[in-house]
Amino acid sequence: MASLLQAWLQQKDFLRDKSISQIVAVTSDGIIKDANATSTQLREFFSHIKAEQIGKYVDECLSSKPFEQSGFVLQDLVNQAGSRLGFDVEYGLYRGIQGKIGFDGIWRARDAYAFVVEVKSNDNYNFSLDIHANYRKRLIQEGKITEAASSILLVVGNDKTGALEAQTRGSRHAWDVRIISAASLVKLMKLKEDFSDQKTVLQIQEILKPHEYTRVDRLVEVLFSASEDIQEDNVPEISVISDTKTFKSKTDYPSYVEQCVNKIATKLKQPLIKQGRCSYSTVDKKTKLLFVISKEYNKGNVLRYWYTFRPSHKEYLQDSDASYIAFSCGSHGSIILIPYNVFEPQLKHMKTTVAKGQLYWHVEIFKKAKKYLLMHPSEKTGYDVTSYLL
Repeated sequence: MASLLQAWLQQKDFLRDKSISQIVAVTSDGIIKDANATSTQLREFFSHIKAEQIGKYVDECLSSKPFEQSGFVLQDLVNQAGSRLGFDVEYGLYRGIQGKIGFDGIWRARDAYAFVVEVKSNDNYNFSLDIHANYRKRLIQEGKITEAASSILLVVGNDKTGALEAQTRGSRHAWDVRIISAASLVKLMKLKEDFSDQKTVLQIQEILKPHEYTRVDRLVEVLFSASEDIQEDNVPEISVISDTKTFKSKTDYPSYVEQCVNKIATKLKQPLIKQGRCSYSTVDKKTKLLFVISKEYNKGNVLRYWYTFRPSHKEYLQDSDASYIAFSCGSHGSIILIPYNVFEPQLKHMKTTVAKGQLYWHVEIFKKAKKYLLMHPSEKTGYDVTSYLL
C-alpha cells in the first residue's frame, strides 16, 4: 500500500477534500503513537502540504466536535507551523513516559534561542505552570538548551485565555512564559510566506520571545520591516499565455506561480515547499529555489525580460549546495532554470542600483530567435542560457 505522502503526491484533489480525521483513519493502522508508522507518515505528509491546508486541519482539530486523536494531530500541526516559521523543530512525546521529559516540542531559532513548546487544545487551561517549568529545567540540566536563551511557549486552542494570562502574570514563571493561540500561529506562518527578506523572518521569531513591551519599538520595527518587504517585492504585472488561458491580472498570479513551480518540481523530481514570497525548498532544505517572473517587453527584433535580484535572495540561495534560480520569461512554457553556482559568477557583469540603502542587481534576459541570453550590459554581451530552458 502506498504511503500517505505518495498518495498525496499522486491524488492531491482526492485527499484535499478529506477531513483530517478521515486521513488519520486510513493512515497505516490509524492509531497515533510515538515513533509508529502512523505518526511518521502524518508528519511527513504535513511537511509537504500548503500552509492553507495546515490551517484547515488546525480548525478541524479545534472544532466543537473534535475527533478522538485530535490533540495528537494538533500537536504535530503546531510543530509543523514552527518548522514553516524557520525553526529547527524537535518533536516531543504524545503521551508521558516515565523517566522522559514530556515536552510537546522544542523550537530552535537560528540565533540558538530555544522555545519549549506546550500545546493545549481545549478550554481547560487550569494547569500548573510548574510542570512545564520543570520540563525546561530538566532540558537545561541535560544540556539540550540553556537558561539564558530559552523560554516556554504555550500554544492554546482559542483566544479566550484571560484566566491563563492572569495565572501566568501572577506566577514566578511570568518572565519565562509566553502564550499564543493556534489561530495566530497559523496567521504568522502564512504571513511569513509573503516575505523575501530573511531579516523579517528572524524578527517574527523574535516577537515570540518574552520581552517587556512597555516600550514598543521592537513591535514597530517588525511591522515596518514587514510592510517594506511586501512593498519592495510587490506582485509584478504579468501578461502571459498558457495552453488554456491568458493571464493578465494579479489575481491570476498565485495559480500561474503554482503551475510554474510544479513544472520545476517535476524537472527536479522533488516536491517543493513554499518558504517565502518567491523562495521554495525541499523538506530537508538541501535543495532551494528562487522563482521570479517578468512580463515580455518588445525591443526591436528582440524580446526582453527584466528581474530584480536582491542580497536576501543571494543569502538564501548560497546557503545550500543545490540551489537554483528560475526565470519565468513571459509564460509557463518558457522557464530558464539555472543552478545558482552557474548564475552567481554572472552577477559581476550586471548593473546595480541602491535604493533606500538596499543594493539590488538588474537581471536582463534577451530572447532573439530561439536563443536566450543572460545579458552583460557593461560589456554589451550575453551568457547563453538556452540550454537551461525547461
